[in-house]
Formats: sequence, C-alpha cells, structure tokens
Amino acid sequence: MTRVQQAILDFERRPWTYLQCKDTAIREHFGLEPARYYQLLDELLDDPAALLHAPAVVLRHLRLRAVRRRLGAM
Repeated sequence: MTRVQQAILDFERRPWTYLQCKDTAIREHFGLEPARYYQLLDELLDDPAALLHAPAVVLRHLRLRAVRRRLGAM
C-alpha cells in the first residue's frame, strides 16, 4: 500500500461535520478533486492491505457502499 493510500485511510478516521469542509480539506491535503479522492477510497475498500491498516474505516465504508448500492438498485 502506498503512502497516499495510507494517508487516505488515516484521513477518513477524522470526524467531519460538514461535507464542504471535508471537500476543502481533500483539495488542500491531497491536491485532488473530491470525486477523484472518493474513487481512490472506493478502490481501497477492496484491498486486503487496507483492511489490515484501518479495519474500522474500511468496514464502515463497505457498509455505506452496500447501502448506496441497495438504494440505487431500487
């Protein structure tokens, strides 16, 4: 796992109250647009190394992804 991937998982441990604040922090911290950041995060969820690095983060996002997919299939 790369340092950027580890940083993304570590970043996701932080609590966020407002999405706009998180989007701004993503741009400033990673130099990425939020859409690209979330693509990278989604790819990380399927990486076993990510689960070892940040199990709570990965499991939380896997649950959220499953809910989004169920709602999208309705």
